[in-house]
Amino acid sequence: MIRAMRLVVVLLAATTALAACGSGPASSGGPAGPVVVGTTPSLGNAGLYYAQSQGYFPQRGLQVEITPAQSGSVAIPLLLNGQMQFAATDPLSAMVAISQNIPISMIAPGNVGPADPDIDPGAILVRDGGPVRTPADLAGRTVGVNVLNGLSHVAAMQAIDALGGDSSASQYVEVPLPQMVEAAARGQVDAVVTNEPFVTTGLEAGLTRLATPFSKVLPDVPQIVYIATNSYIADNPDQVSAFRDSIQQANAYLAENPEESRIVGRTSTETPPEVLDQIRVPVFNAEPLTVADMQAIMDLMLRYRVIDQPLDVGTVVAGQGT
Repeated sequence: MIRAMRLVVVLLAATTALAACGSGPASSGGPAGPVVVGTTPSLGNAGLYYAQSQGYFPQRGLQVEITPAQSGSVAIPLLLNGQMQFAATDPLSAMVAISQNIPISMIAPGNVGPADPDIDPGAILVRDGGPVRTPADLAGRTVGVNVLNGLSHVAAMQAIDALGGDSSASQYVEVPLPQMVEAAARGQVDAVVTNEPFVTTGLEAGLTRLATPFSKVLPDVPQIVYIATNSYIADNPDQVSAFRDSIQQANAYLAENPEESRIVGRTSTETPPEVLDQIRVPVFNAEPLTVADMQAIMDLMLRYRVIDQPLDVGTVVAGQGT
């Protein structure tokens, strides 16, 4: 396993242990008031915000409060001590936590990777006219990713390899998403792996698309999932079903009406309206979260040694399809 991932896992396990010792399990009796959902202000979570705006949750007897969470890893201790009931994260990070015996499961998908590269909102960006013109040119160069061994990092490595490059010959460093465009434009890194709206702002700053990793590697596979603790899922089946069904209803609508995501983004993100008007919107579908989705991600995790041993993917999705 890559050393950086060992450090992340150790820190996450330590944080989880402290949280678990704090205020006890989340599930005892269920929440007294609204259920709290932690999420980053990403368009990949447009289904959550659309469900909230259209009243899908109260229609199913559920009150939802959406609160900011820097990442899924930060949200996990808050789930365990009952400060949140649901959280959004990338599925790879969730599976890493599960592999370390952290008692969470996935319950619903957010956006998915598109099958068509022409609508893929994710990209590996490089300087236009710079030294990197093909994935093979990344050998010996530095690539910025938001989280080492996260979903974007691993998908980008697979795309580089599939397009004739050698992902093991590049150096990967963490760069916060809002700083990626500047880092690449100034030559602090040779490439960045990013998503909208940063792809659009990057193109405006003189960067160009080298590859579209998600359409190349994980078409129709969720890029975001919603998680909850196993104890909360067991003790609150009605709330979990109401949350899952509301998200699925919103995702199905956004799949048929993709431009609605731009409208959602005007209030759920801080993206300027003029940028929202230009971005490639995230792709949604009406499908539930399935074991097959997680198998595709686990195969990548094993190939790139994010985990050393396979998981039983049939246990990571609550109420899963096949």
